[in-house]
Amino acid sequence: NYIPSGVHIELQAENGLLGLGPYPNISKREHPDADFINAGKETVTAIKGASTFSSSDSFNMIRGGHVDLTILGGLQVSKNGDLANWIISGKLVK
Repeated sequence: NYIPSGVHIELQAENGLLGLGPYPNISKREHPDADFINAGKETVTAIKGASTFSSSDSFNMIRGGHVDLTILGGLQVSKNGDLANWIISGKLVK
């Protein structure tokens, strides 16, 4: 939602959505597809021309160097950058 108009960036969700769009605008009565989610499990939209694929293909694209920039998030990260965990214990994973 914070990319200025005129700037074109292709965003990819780690779960297999290339062409990640902004959050749905409920006030405009947009009806989002509940299967389009970001890494935080929030419902998002897909831009025109977006494509979907498996999460394993998504990670292969990232790890294979086919993506120019990757931003990883982690719940706990060591001072060396090691990810300690990726899930909150007891929280349902969608």
